[in-house]
Order: sequence, then structure tokens, then C-alpha cells
Amino acid sequence: RANHAAHETHTAYLNYMTITIKRIISVLSGSFLDVETEIKSGTESDKKTFRLLAEQYAKLRPQKGEITQYQYEELEEASEVCDAYSRAANILSFGMNTARTLKQKLRRRGFSEYAADEAVRMLCEKGYISENDDIRRATEHCINKGWGMRRILAYLKQKGYGSEALSVAADEMSEVDFSEVCADLIEKKYGSVPTEVPEKQKMVAFLARYGFSMSEIREAVSKIRERSE
Repeated sequence: RANHAAHETHTAYLNYMTITIKRIISVLSGSFLDVETEIKSGTESDKKTFRLLAEQYAKLRPQKGEITQYQYEELEEASEVCDAYSRAANILSFGMNTARTLKQKLRRRGFSEYAADEAVRMLCEKGYISENDDIRRATEHCINKGWGMRRILAYLKQKGYGSEALSVAADEMSEVDFSEVCADLIEKKYGSVPTEVPEKQKMVAFLARYGFSMSEIREAVSKIRERSE
């Protein structure tokens, strides 16, 4: 309610003003454009600069001179999207993020839902967010850590990957011999299969937590025993 009231006050304020675009400046080799505006009422004036992506500028086509309140609000909205886009690109530079996770991070940083959605959509269109490629790398990383399929899928789902990406991961893992992954994990942690029942039970519980099924565990144990014969 407070935000709505503030917006109404801002709108009423603009209704009594003359809004002018004073300058348009290309920055960062033309990737962005700064649109400098002035809101004037009598002898009082207020200046504000909106930064736009080049593609936003091409779509809005702002021109020097007087503009309407609606055009001013379009610049405000586009500038927030531009800011969200830049922030999201910076987040991606530190590591992969799903589209959903990235939107959540932008919302937590104070961006509107629209700005977060638009920024992520633009990044997806440019190929900066490719969930299928990311999930392939994440799946390979989890397999190298010795995880079973169940744990990998649960981890990826928790990370925010959607059903399509999870389906890609499942297809990738269909070619993996998880009994062999399990056998490698047993040998790495235990050296060989424990002979005492309590230790065997602990081993099975440990492997289940790592995401291996009972059939994979039994097959892994058989493989290790065959190797030792």
C-alpha cells in the first residue's frame, strides 16, 4: 500500500511537470546508453539519468526533447531491467545458476518481479544461461564425487533445475554404470568390503545416503570380490 501511494504521489507530481530528455550518451563501447532527463516546474528542476542496454534503446527509441509521463515511466522500468541484467551477469560470473535461482537472487536484492524476469529472459536468449549445458556439467561433477543417481537428482532439483533439465540429466546418467561408481567409492573409503555384519550394515547405510540403490550396492560388492579373487 505504501509503495502504491508513493507511486500515485510520484505520478501526480509528474503531471505538473515538464519532462525533457537533455542528452543521450553512448557508454562502454555502445553496449549501454545513458539517457539524461530533467523534470522541471517553474524555477525548480530535478535531473535523473537512466541507463539502457543497446537493445532497449533500439526498442524505445528515446529522442532529445520533451517527453510524456508514460515515456518517462518506460525509461524508469527499462533502466531497472538494465540494472538487474548487469547484476545478474555479475552473479553468473561467479558460477552457474539456474534461471529460477537467479531470479530469486535478484528479487532478494530488491528488484521487482518484472525486472528480474526480463533480465533473466534476456540472458537466456543470449545463451548466458543454458540449463541443459549447466546440468550436464553439474551431473558429471556429482558422479566424479561418487554420488548415486538418487542423490544427484535430489541435489539438482534442490538447486532449482526444472523438469526438462532433470530429464536431460537422467538421460545423461542412463549410460553410467553406477554399480562401478559405487564399487570405486567402497574401495576408496573401506579398501575392501567389510567382513563383520555391523560394519557391512554401516557401509550399506552410507552408500544409500550417497544415492545408490540396493541392487547397485550388491552388484558393486560382487565386482569388488571378483577383482580380489
